[in-house]
Amino acid sequence: MAKEKILFDKTELVCGIVFGSSASVVNLKYSDIISIKFIPTPEKKLFKTVMSERIEIKCKNQAYPIVYLKSQEKKFWENYKDGLRKFAKDNRITLEDETIAPAQK
Repeated sequence: MAKEKILFDKTELVCGIVFGSSASVVNLKYSDIISIKFIPTPEKKLFKTVMSERIEIKCKNQAYPIVYLKSQEKKFWENYKDGLRKFAKDNRITLEDETIAPAQK
């Protein structure tokens, strides 16, 4: 059974991260988050490459951003995007949404 990997609080995100066979949980305060990005990205499927999306959460204390791929999180993807948009707006965090056409912004 799939479980959500991003949980939202008013001023904090709880992110579940999987590293191969191990997993960890990271609590991110709004002050630790530099930016949130929604980026279109190509993913390889069987014999072809298809366009998909990914979420990158860049933090002050981490060398690499936290990344979630749409192909791995299909069930909760729209909830993640809506929740992160609201979280970024409420806490004044830079949000870069490259998935929306420029005319619709």
